[in-house]
Amino acid sequence: MPTACWRGCCWPRCWAIWRRRCTTRGSAATACSRRWRAGGRFRLPAPTDSRCIGGLARYPAAMPSGIATMRQRTAWFTLFALLLTAIAVWGVHLLRGNDGSAAPTLRVGLYENAPKIYRDRDGHPAGLFVELLDEIARREGWRVQYVPCTWADCLAQLEAGQLDLMPDVAYTPERGRLFDFHTVPVAHSWSQVYKHHGLVVRAFPDLAELRVALLRDSVQEGELRHLLQELGVRWTAVGADSYREAFRAVHDGRADVAVANNFFGARSGRDFGLEETAILFNPATLYFAAPRGRHAAVLARIDHWLRAWQQAPDSVYFRAMRHAMMPPPLTVTPPWLPAAVAAAAALVLALLVFSLVLRWRVRAATVDATAARNRLELVLEVSPVALFLLREEDGELAVEWASPNVPRLYGVPADEVLAPGRWKQHVHPDDLPTLEPALDHLRRHPSLTREYRVVDEAGTVHHVHEALRALPAEAGQPLRALSTWTDVSEAKAHAAELSHLAHHDSLTGLPNRRLLRLFLEDAARGGRGFAVVVLDLDRLRGVNDTLGHELGDQVLRAASQRLQARLPAEGFLARLGGDEFAAVLPGAAEAEADAFALDVTDAFTRPLLGGASPTVLTISVGIALAPANGDDADTLLRHAELALYEAKRLGTGRRQLFQPALSTGAAQRLALETGLRMALPRQQFRLHYQPQLDLRSGALAGVEALLRWEHPELGMIPPAQFIPVAEETGQIEEIGQWVLLEACRQLRAWDEAGLGVAGMSVNCSVQQLDADRLPAQVAAILAATGIAADRLELEITESVLMRDPEHAIVVLQALKAQGVRLAIDDFGTGYSSLAYLRRLPLTRLKIDRAFVSGIGNDPGDEEICRTVIALGRNLGLETLAEGVEQAHEAAFLRDGGCTLAQGFHYARALPPEALVAWVTAHRRQPRRA
Repeated sequence: MPTACWRGCCWPRCWAIWRRRCTTRGSAATACSRRWRAGGRFRLPAPTDSRCIGGLARYPAAMPSGIATMRQRTAWFTLFALLLTAIAVWGVHLLRGNDGSAAPTLRVGLYENAPKIYRDRDGHPAGLFVELLDEIARREGWRVQYVPCTWADCLAQLEAGQLDLMPDVAYTPERGRLFDFHTVPVAHSWSQVYKHHGLVVRAFPDLAELRVALLRDSVQEGELRHLLQELGVRWTAVGADSYREAFRAVHDGRADVAVANNFFGARSGRDFGLEETAILFNPATLYFAAPRGRHAAVLARIDHWLRAWQQAPDSVYFRAMRHAMMPPPLTVTPPWLPAAVAAAAALVLALLVFSLVLRWRVRAATVDATAARNRLELVLEVSPVALFLLREEDGELAVEWASPNVPRLYGVPADEVLAPGRWKQHVHPDDLPTLEPALDHLRRHPSLTREYRVVDEAGTVHHVHEALRALPAEAGQPLRALSTWTDVSEAKAHAAELSHLAHHDSLTGLPNRRLLRLFLEDAARGGRGFAVVVLDLDRLRGVNDTLGHELGDQVLRAASQRLQARLPAEGFLARLGGDEFAAVLPGAAEAEADAFALDVTDAFTRPLLGGASPTVLTISVGIALAPANGDDADTLLRHAELALYEAKRLGTGRRQLFQPALSTGAAQRLALETGLRMALPRQQFRLHYQPQLDLRSGALAGVEALLRWEHPELGMIPPAQFIPVAEETGQIEEIGQWVLLEACRQLRAWDEAGLGVAGMSVNCSVQQLDADRLPAQVAAILAATGIAADRLELEITESVLMRDPEHAIVVLQALKAQGVRLAIDDFGTGYSSLAYLRRLPLTRLKIDRAFVSGIGNDPGDEEICRTVIALGRNLGLETLAEGVEQAHEAAFLRDGGCTLAQGFHYARALPPEALVAWVTAHRRQPRRA
């Protein structure tokens, strides 16, 4: 074609004219085509199109060659393609609205804790929390700036406000006071101990004397310290700035074991040649954390997206979790290749099918919007929260839109929900006057929260928690608000049930001590005199031990019914716990209170239960009068209980009015209790040791550790005086653990000195018989002192075992499995069942000193001793007689087949130094029993 036409006219029109002229001339068209392909020259008739500048009459007669023409077409086609590309880029820019000038920038801490948060091989942020936060930021239009730091530095910067968000933070109450957390957890994890293949670590005691590598200033460090301190396990902490550094410390030999969360351990343990152990602790819930009082809106949006994603199995949340839990894939292609392929494909698509792409985007956006709407409607339909969109109308808030789940949740038809003012007809009449007008409140404040009751069409009452929030609106526009209803009826009922359980006894249904205190405080404030009567069933423990706890519970219920039958109409009855009750008699003086106590004691002279178990239990009564004996609840209860203790001291079935002299004994007990609390920290306890001898050979078989309290003012206090106080105050467990440790330590010291004491016997109290703690404590102490388990013998009193024999069997079997020897102390004084005795893993029976002292004087005591010895022989158990003080007692026991003996006939309980001297002298003497 002529160059002048292409350069100086509307070229599409020229091209069309040329095509039409060439194709409508028949043979001329063929010749034109042939000369074109041959690269020849040809002419066109002069065009008549006036829009061609100068007309085609001015172009030269000779046409350019075919090759030149093809080059011109190629240049114009390239220019056209570049123009389309620029338009495509500009259009995508507009569609995305990529204007980030107003987008907020969040400074986010980045530390190494793969796979939850870390930097990949290219140094880019990666991991579960990064993937979720980047997706939320993309949807919210945020800018995210990751700030590399160590764990401790990240926490410090977050607390100082230098960071806006900190990913992967486990919530604790201490951190809750320092930082703000969102509501929906991102993930749950726990801490686990990892070790080399050859190291044996099965439980916490196995960490003794090991070097443990863990993350500095982490929650798991404090939790591990607390757990191992309670177990008495000594260990060494090796601090690390990251879990990878902790694993590397074990790999390099600077630590023995490492502690990490399960995410990191499962992903990276094999890289360092480590394997997991069965030691799990510190379950944690992981969140994003923000500085205190800042970024509440950011945390709320994070909750919004997490809540939505966690309900959709195909969401980005579950894809991110799968990425975090699966090992990283191997990359076999250059990292730039996907981007290059994508760019080339985008360019080709932009050049060839730009219009089709735009149509596809519109269609895809329509499909996505429809799917999103369907999902929203489904979520609203099944959601337990009802939503309302409100608008200001005639000075009130009218319902503009309501979620479709309102009829299902609250039984209110949809047409009534949208009708103006109809919701007020469903508000409980008692709650309607208390509701503040929401429109007036929202004009002054951005939100309103309130609770009231709604009555549905069937008459069912729903407790509703309503939260209203004003929506942004331009000045002068009607106010609009979003309201959410949450049915809290079940929570209210549960709270009422918990309140009843918190203030009432579950066995008898009577008020408990807490509700009694509230009643007494109200009565004391009323200024009217009243009496407080504390009642205690005598010998109920014997019923539980002999007839079982189920019958004991029936006795307690029958006793509460009998007390209620004698209570005055205005009286108040409560169960204080165990076999103890309390009654309050408003307006009662001494005479009325004594008459009530006499009536009760007479009533309990008759059996409580009929049928095959006609149980008769007497009752002891203590009385305190208000305001003569006190004007507050605590004082009156304490004085009434002092009177009760005095009544029980005088005998069963007695009643006693409080006298000021009774406080003297209470003061002495308080002084003893106070001194006992300081005895262990001040090292006032001592252990004395009494030898145990073989009755046949006279050889030393072992020693028994006996506790003594050396008070700086009161002198040596016997165990019978302070052990009951320690058991009542709960200090006996700590004291018992000290006794066990000190006895084993002393046995170890004797071994090193060459004294050669065969074994050590230690007494255990009822509070120490715990299947979760005692076996672990014993194992830890034996491991720490290096004493063989079969050299330790634990003595448990027979009455303690029979309180709960099934529980005792579990504890003793756990101890027996460790190799510890077990003995029943004071055998014959309790109510042992031979069936339980046969099941107990015992090694020794100890005959109580009360029976031994009767040898030679009381044939009954002698027969009991023979019976216990025969019983031990038949069960394959050793027998040891306590309190042997005379030679004829030792001879009787030896002739009867008793194995061992201890008592003043051989030696008193001696301090460690005196026992060494006694053992040395005894071994030089001829053997005798």
